Amino acid sequence: MPRILTVFWSAALRSGASHPQPTAPGRRPALRRNEDSAASILARALTRDPANCVSSHFPTHSLTHLLSLACLCASSFLLASSATAAAPLRLHPDNPHYFLWRGKPTMLITSGEHYGAVLNLDFDYVKYLDALAKDKLNLTRTFTGGAYVEPQGAFNIARNTLAPGPGRFICPWARSDQPGYAGGGNKFDLDRWDTAYFKRLRDFMAQASKRGVVVEMNLFCPFYEETQWRLSPFNAINNVNGLASIARTNLYTLDRHGGLLALQEKMVRKIVRELRGFDNLYYEICNEPYFGGVTLEWQHHIADVIVDAEKEFRAKHLISQNIANSSAKIEKPHPAVSIFNFHYATPPDAVPMNFQLNKVIGDNETGFRGTNDAPYRREGWDFLLAGGGLYNNLDYSFVAGHEDGTFVYPASQPGGGGPSFRSQMRILRDFICGFDFIRMKPDNAVIKAGVPPTHTALALVERGRQYAIYLRPGTVTQFSVRWTGQVEPKYSEDYTFYVSSNDGAHLWVDGRLVIDNWVEQTEKELTGRMRLEGGRSYPVKLEYFYNGGQAAMKFLWSSGSQPKEPIGATALVWLDGSARGLKGEYFKGTDLKNPWRTRNDPTVNFAWGTSPPFSESSQGAPGALEIELPVGAYRAEWVDPVTGRVAKDETLQHAGGLAKVSAPRFTEDIALRIRAR
Repeated sequence: MPRILTVFWSAALRSGASHPQPTAPGRRPALRRNEDSAASILARALTRDPANCVSSHFPTHSLTHLLSLACLCASSFLLASSATAAAPLRLHPDNPHYFLWRGKPTMLITSGEHYGAVLNLDFDYVKYLDALAKDKLNLTRTFTGGAYVEPQGAFNIARNTLAPGPGRFICPWARSDQPGYAGGGNKFDLDRWDTAYFKRLRDFMAQASKRGVVVEMNLFCPFYEETQWRLSPFNAINNVNGLASIARTNLYTLDRHGGLLALQEKMVRKIVRELRGFDNLYYEICNEPYFGGVTLEWQHHIADVIVDAEKEFRAKHLISQNIANSSAKIEKPHPAVSIFNFHYATPPDAVPMNFQLNKVIGDNETGFRGTNDAPYRREGWDFLLAGGGLYNNLDYSFVAGHEDGTFVYPASQPGGGGPSFRSQMRILRDFICGFDFIRMKPDNAVIKAGVPPTHTALALVERGRQYAIYLRPGTVTQFSVRWTGQVEPKYSEDYTFYVSSNDGAHLWVDGRLVIDNWVEQTEKELTGRMRLEGGRSYPVKLEYFYNGGQAAMKFLWSSGSQPKEPIGATALVWLDGSARGLKGEYFKGTDLKNPWRTRNDPTVNFAWGTSPPFSESSQGAPGALEIELPVGAYRAEWVDPVTGRVAKDETLQHAGGLAKVSAPRFTEDIALRIRAR
């Protein structure tokens, strides 16, 4: 190769133009208009090494041809590199229920922190992202902080990353020189940007990009209570801009926002411009907009603002809309929205209800079903095998000081997560990504028989070629419980009893009806008070029914001498004195008439979700699944979702029709992989 081309290619490579991953604005972009053009690189090559650019043996009359060739090669090289860099996460053109990212079909699967990685200055996001990458998890949600931050103790979350310590909250708005922010420090000036915030935000994006992690940038969040609104930079008490004081339920509207809509638009445009070069990004309009007065018209307006802000950019980013808790039918989708996210989406009804939209359906928040791994593992498997393309478990083991995800959270935490759970998410990821899933679709009809009545099975299929099947104990639809026993207080004083339930409950203490709430409802806490004498035993009867949704039943008390806490076995005893705790009589159905099982419950503090109150043993069942397969040879492998080990495998020489695939013994859940040989 002539020396001039060698120098040219060296200069081109040093320019960074060959790197497919974009960098943040303000750093070295993939292609700089003035410095990294083909002509510029060639000129620098000539200047850098003029003596060797043209050999004494090289005919000078060919210089023009050489320069033309070099420029042509350079243009092709740089344009190809730039095109790669300018292709952010997008819907897969062959199957828009999934993503295409960095040239590969992609599902987004993760177990991530509680959205404070950027706005919480005490949180080491590099260590956190390393922990995700270790288990090949490829998504994280983060809140901008521009409108919403949580107080410490919110939602009973220990070490909440979305609740920074005093003076450790950073957001897009610069601090003023006036003290008085409700969260500590100076108030905000909504006319100025905080350059330190955007530097941190861009670095977070770059660090995530290096580790193959996509970021869901959540722009806004409703204010569930006054305690969150009290900390918002948009609250008139927290800024120096003389804005109107409005109700928290009016902020995200088009007609009652008190002038704050323009500031919201300005913030969106600023963030979109700052992050325009990143390929590992999509925007979510608003977290849980079905609370706090958020209007659909406002959500669609923000989507339009994002589209308009990106109209001059070569690369456009996907937009997500959070639709509902559990499931809902999407009636009027905004054309710019490509991802429809749900929370607590178990069973995964949201997927079949909206599959015809040909967009990604996601489950991007879990919780409120206890702290064990099983409910959230099953939720993830269910959702993706039903045809979903995104799953994010909310992982409370990530906190400041334990960014590696090793924090041991209390049993009262409203969700789970941890190292063992993330390893299970890696198993899910490896299982599903082991298929050519772009060619697959939900197809439970291939399973003809063999699923026990106590179980459910989901199948993602490309008929005749590949089959992914997930089998687990079924969700419970209706049950009721009667707990009886005695409560033994320590102190002689007034006690408050708390019953938090989904659905209804009755509580009697010493024959007196203290709580009467026999109605269908989402989880709600009711209270009753009465005076008790220390050292005495009082008969107690607690009744509960569940008719759908997220089953929960919690029985607590407090007094002047003791904090609010679940009533434990030390204060409970059976009526006959034979056991500590309460006698729990469980019934099928909601009317306490069809006996199911009886057991001792040391305490009543349950968040069953959609799982039954008993672990239904699956050992020995099913004997075999009957699956419709065309003629051919197949390899079948049963995979343990907890360990990733193949529990049983076999080769099938099948003549067509129904194939019987024998299951191994399993306790919790099991997955089946079938491929044509």
